[in-house]
Amino acid sequence: MTKIKIKPQPGPQETFLSCSADIAIYGGAAGSGKTFAELLEPLHYITSVPGYNAVIFRRTTPMIRSGGGLWDESLKLYSGRAEPKESTLEWMFSCKDTSTPNRLKFAHLEYEKNVLDYQGAQLCLIMFDEATHFTEQQWTYMQSRNRSICGVRPYIRATCNPDPDSWVKDWIDWWIGEDGYPIPERSG
Repeated sequence: MTKIKIKPQPGPQETFLSCSADIAIYGGAAGSGKTFAELLEPLHYITSVPGYNAVIFRRTTPMIRSGGGLWDESLKLYSGRAEPKESTLEWMFSCKDTSTPNRLKFAHLEYEKNVLDYQGAQLCLIMFDEATHFTEQQWTYMQSRNRSICGVRPYIRATCNPDPDSWVKDWIDWWIGEDGYPIPERSG
């Protein structure tokens, strides 16, 4: 069996995956590799840090399960490396130095009240696939769940397509130039 090395594409995908900021947002058009980068992100720690966990949100479960969507792409990337739990949309990763597996969950926040499902949660990594599909209130509440005692500083990663009418535009406005592109000296 031939091993295949998986790594980010040079450029924005590589920059996103090497970012040490507490919050990083990767924007771009459809097909630019944003979702794949999010699927790579947990691999930094999920097999080496006991107690590390992550969740990746889409607005609805059908968006997670759609053909070629998050779940399908995760099957290509994680099969043979982790145990899938399709009924709960989770991957269980073996982790060194512990018999307790680390978890990557795929979840929805279809309704505002779904954030309450995470009361008391400690989520080291929170990812929003298509942040513009969520409300600012969902984003803000989930930031309060971004905490952990596993030794990795909690962080958030998000992707989005350009949407000038979204709350995300207002939130990241300082980093974006008049031309609609990131200001290079502020990026990262």
